[in-house]
Amino acid sequence: MSILNGDVLHIVSNELLYSEGGGTGSSLLNLSLVSRLCRQACLPVIFSEVRWPRKSKTNPDDELSFLPESLRPHVRHLQLIWHDEWTEPGRLRHGSFNRDGMYIPFDLGVVSSAIVCMPKLNKITMSFPFIPPQSLFAAIGQCPSLTSFSLTDTPIDMGLASVYPVSLSRVNLTPVGQSLRIGDGPTYPTLCDISYFTRDWRRKYRIEAQYRGLREPRACGVFLRQQAPCLTHLEVSGDLCSFATLAAVQWPELHTLVLYGHVPGTQTSSSIWEALERMPALSDLRLLFSPWRRKLFSLLPKDRFPDPKHLQKLASLTSFAISNACELDGILMYFPSLQKLAILAIVDLPRWPIALNDAEAKRVVTDVAESGCPLKHLRIIIEDKLTPELCRLIASLFPLLESLEIERCGYHDGKSMSTYQEFVDALLPLSALQSLRLCMQFPEYDEIDEMESWKAVRAQSADLTVRQVGFEYRKRTGTHRYQDSWIDFTITRCEANKENGWGTTLRGDQRCVLRQLPELWYAFPEVWTSTRLPF
Repeated sequence: MSILNGDVLHIVSNELLYSEGGGTGSSLLNLSLVSRLCRQACLPVIFSEVRWPRKSKTNPDDELSFLPESLRPHVRHLQLIWHDEWTEPGRLRHGSFNRDGMYIPFDLGVVSSAIVCMPKLNKITMSFPFIPPQSLFAAIGQCPSLTSFSLTDTPIDMGLASVYPVSLSRVNLTPVGQSLRIGDGPTYPTLCDISYFTRDWRRKYRIEAQYRGLREPRACGVFLRQQAPCLTHLEVSGDLCSFATLAAVQWPELHTLVLYGHVPGTQTSSSIWEALERMPALSDLRLLFSPWRRKLFSLLPKDRFPDPKHLQKLASLTSFAISNACELDGILMYFPSLQKLAILAIVDLPRWPIALNDAEAKRVVTDVAESGCPLKHLRIIIEDKLTPELCRLIASLFPLLESLEIERCGYHDGKSMSTYQEFVDALLPLSALQSLRLCMQFPEYDEIDEMESWKAVRAQSADLTVRQVGFEYRKRTGTHRYQDSWIDFTITRCEANKENGWGTTLRGDQRCVLRQLPELWYAFPEVWTSTRLPF
């Protein structure tokens, strides 16, 4: 082992990390025990992402401990995620209640002092059931290498402004209790547990909603004004930020703006356009709102011709994502530069969203085609069964498509009114297509059948001229709970005498070799690139 190059071992370590879905799998840990050289190569990978606190990592006095100083230089992503159950009256740990009955942690100095000793730290994810102390934010502000900051499910106050003067390029701000469902796909297991919504600290938070409704947006506004000159990617909930706040400053470097949750309040006369006009570099806009009081958000007026300045802004966008909480009629024809489009169905848990029906989907894609955009990536969620007619319409309108994903909200196996060959023929005009996901129906199969008939029938249908193909199925996630999921395959072509993975004979002397991919999902609010399911 001593003659192996350290760079090679580092590459092997990264491959093991990816193959085991992140974290520190047994293979990677075993490799680190082989020799001193292997350990030195594996440590930067094993400790590149660290979560604190750990239930089992305490000192003899039952105080929370942190990584040894020798390992801190390896940390690149620090997840500060407090355990909810520690705040429950009957299971109180590492903290106490103040006179108002709110949970207050014991001294967090151990993590504050450790943060400043992490020279490679570039991302922090924070989720606390209490207001983080200002000293912790001040310690974060002393990390010159920090570029990404995520604050989710955490009460905040003006201490957030202490993160300055560090300059961030990516920011995510999500309020307490915000839980969104995209279609009927995977959600975090914690959000599927009723205890998430009944925790004592969240109940008290909701009681003080009116008071916090003024304090938190103000703190977020100050924080965003500080970071605006350097931000390139902003993800923020409408419950924490208004259009007036976004319109109050210039965003010279912002390329991606993601607005989600509920539509920002309209107490002032400011509109979304006043904010977008201050973002000259914006190319990716995502309006991922959930329906609120049955009122749709209108990006453009329906009773008059749109402002030419607004149309000019839309013409500069190359990526656009929109949800069912927004008015779709009459706006998608004004995106002549669009290359990526996602039309999603979103709702607050525990409800289920209502997606586009077949007629609405056809009308929407026709509107997009009227703009003359060179669309290459299309993702859409529909409510009705997929038909070859919709596939044929999409293929005829967007011949440059390289990635197509059509998902059904609430998929079910059953007898299809169309054959597999009809779907293949409908998509033949897409000569540039590389990635395909379809919600076409398959015969009724049980997903937990030991013979895996449901998987085999999908693999047999994957002999397409694309690099990656996926088919939707209904996955059992509990005794009486199901969700939509995808089974994906990569497709390679080789000589007929080579057989690896799933093999399907093709024309001539070639074979189509399928390799099943790990289960993938879109980590909200990401809508373009799927990643490995972490749970």
